[in-house]
Amino acid sequence: MTIRNGHQHRFWAMLLACFVLLPIQRVCGDESPAVDAAMALERAVVNAIAATERSVVAIARFRTDDPARPGLDDWTVQGWPGGAIGPMPDLADRVQVPDEFAAGVVIDRGGYILTNFHVLGDPDKNRYVVMAGRRPLEAVQVLTVNQVQAGDPWTDLAVIKVDADDLEPITFGDADRLRKGQFVISLGNPYNIARDGEVSASWGIISNLGRRIPRDDTASGASPRERLYHYGGLIQTDAKLNMGTSGGALINLSGEMIGLTTAMASLEGFEKSLGFAIPVDESFRATVETLKSGRKAEFGFLGVEPRDLSAAMRRGGRQGVELARVVPATPAAQAGLRPGDIITRVNDVPLYDSLDMMCQLGKLAAGSTVRLAVQRGADPTQRGRLFLTSVNLSKKHIPLADRAYSIVPDPKWRGMSVDYATAVVPPTQLQQLLQIDRAGNALGVSQVEPESVAWQAGVRPGSLLTHVNGQRVTTPNQFFETVEALGGDVKVRLVTGELTIPAP
Repeated sequence: MTIRNGHQHRFWAMLLACFVLLPIQRVCGDESPAVDAAMALERAVVNAIAATERSVVAIARFRTDDPARPGLDDWTVQGWPGGAIGPMPDLADRVQVPDEFAAGVVIDRGGYILTNFHVLGDPDKNRYVVMAGRRPLEAVQVLTVNQVQAGDPWTDLAVIKVDADDLEPITFGDADRLRKGQFVISLGNPYNIARDGEVSASWGIISNLGRRIPRDDTASGASPRERLYHYGGLIQTDAKLNMGTSGGALINLSGEMIGLTTAMASLEGFEKSLGFAIPVDESFRATVETLKSGRKAEFGFLGVEPRDLSAAMRRGGRQGVELARVVPATPAAQAGLRPGDIITRVNDVPLYDSLDMMCQLGKLAAGSTVRLAVQRGADPTQRGRLFLTSVNLSKKHIPLADRAYSIVPDPKWRGMSVDYATAVVPPTQLQQLLQIDRAGNALGVSQVEPESVAWQAGVRPGSLLTHVNGQRVTTPNQFFETVEALGGDVKVRLVTGELTIPAP
């Protein structure tokens, strides 16, 4: 029996009644609606776990630079960074206990497994073993990790591929339909207990939605490390998420995955009544598909500095986010947005503070179109006018210490890589450099191989590019499509002048 979301509130009352009446009922030997409700809820939980647990696996991570661990010197992972499979670590040997342990979720029968980016760490410095659950009369499956498909630090998602073609993929639900109080079940690998591949379950309710995790102000560098979910968007649950449950599945009573468990709020040794999961929504699905294909995920950039409404504006019934600044020649400026404008909705999602806005925009793909509901605020002749506008986003610059990775390399032409200018130039320099190109369609040179023909022609990282053989190019895809169709010498116009790049 499956308990649908719309009926779950009835079970709270029935379950409470059951706790009060069950001792009396058992003594009297009577059946009651309360007992029936409790048994139905129990069956729903058991059935949801049984339908889903084979789709959740345990992951062990081993550092390759640990000379104290015997048996791993010759162990290499096929495909990343390359080599043949050597001796496998003995997971029952305490000396070969993994450095990190967590969980993953099967998303494709062909061996694709989703987990957190922070679970994998740097693929060049780590190797992995995946343990899938036992089947009847069979031993645990210890699976070889063929390759790390891709990982994205901004969303904390990564996809690996194992040597298997008979895994059971999980079914995705819809986190946009979640409500506080719904029952959820967590499946994961707490304290590395799932060495036999049998993941453990805990359950609770959805405590809240749209939560944000605090930024790490102790991180090294000029500013704290930022991730998308520092701005909000996470599912909060009271289901027990002990160490090792990162990368596991948060499922509903229908056996659908509605979140990927990612973080605990409490420190080790304290009460763990608070955990988080990344919601399975439209942007989550799109990012997972991109990573599964072995490509890096790219996220949108609008070009504004938001600020919260003043207390007086909120008391007056205003709602939204005010634009403190609009960067010239960015998508926001091209769409006619002005300082003082108030953005009330992003793709029909209402905004209440600047973090809401950063969260909603930060989930969108580079090059996508976003719908904004705007209230004109600065122009006295138009103050208060409401209008809708669509904006084509460029690409966000994400200066994280942890690099994104993928098996599909960034495209290059004659030794140079090209991207959106907003992704290449740091935000602090963006306004000054884009003022050179008032149209706001300049591309940025992200990389140039030393001694390549592009390098010898004078192209350097950070250069802004506008034309190829006199033709305007406004997106990286358009640039590469244009140059690949050309042979011989090619003229590229930078904002500093025109260069000729010869054929290799």
